[in-house]
Amino acid sequence: MALQKNLADSMAAIRTERKKSLSEFAEELSISRSSLQDILKGKGNPTLSTVELIARQLEVDPLLLLSCSESEMRTTLYLAHLLDWFRQLSLEQRQEFSTAVDTLISILK
Repeated sequence: MALQKNLADSMAAIRTERKKSLSEFAEELSISRSSLQDILKGKGNPTLSTVELIARQLEVDPLLLLSCSESEMRTTLYLAHLLDWFRQLSLEQRQEFSTAVDTLISILK
């Protein structure tokens, strides 16, 4: 049961973050809307092939989908966005940001 709940929670977090309707999200995942609803309710019992397909479509590791709670997935998504933002900075901006973070961490210690 924990795997089904984690899958449901992870997919719900991703759907919310992407601001997709059920139909749009099902289409993105290449599964039926009813299958998606079952998975999100924790009632679906997708095959491993389906989990792998979903993970591939979402560009995430299948184990991540099965092992994260909703809050952990939201944190993971937030960190991924932060890393994307960081990669877009110039080298100088990255260094300044890193210095600021180091300072903040030393203050918090």
